[in-house]
Amino acid sequence: MIRRILISSIAASWAVPRTLRFAIYRACGLRIDTRAISAGCFFSGPVSIGRGTYVNANCLFDGSAAIDVGERCAFGPGVMLITSSHELAGPEQRAGAVTAAPIRIGDGSWIGAGAKILPGVTVGAGCVIAAGAVVTRDCEPNTLYGGVPAQALRQL
Repeated sequence: MIRRILISSIAASWAVPRTLRFAIYRACGLRIDTRAISAGCFFSGPVSIGRGTYVNANCLFDGSAAIDVGERCAFGPGVMLITSSHELAGPEQRAGAVTAAPIRIGDGSWIGAGAKILPGVTVGAGCVIAAGAVVTRDCEPNTLYGGVPAQALRQL
């Protein structure tokens, strides 16, 4: 509980400078190799973020399974990496047992504002995910994806 308060309340505060935020994340066991994480972000579970990556405000890293972000990536505000879901259950309660699958974001990728990456997805190196896209399956490297669900729009 203390770890969650430190990570998602204190470190997420707009009053906390980035260097202190970085120190809190590292002290709590997150493998974060960048100081460029804005306020308002939520982290849980096993998260790894590479050097030179920028995470804008109010991003969600639901680490029910591992989240691995490469180097030199950019995240717009409000991006959600969601590693958990539910099995479809009976009519009395459709959200059944919790499931989880890891997410991997390749080096140099850019995830646009409000995009959502769902469980088990790998975003290849050098990808661009358009703002508001919902990524439900793996993305080939160096490709622009957009839409709901996200589709390849063109090679980069």
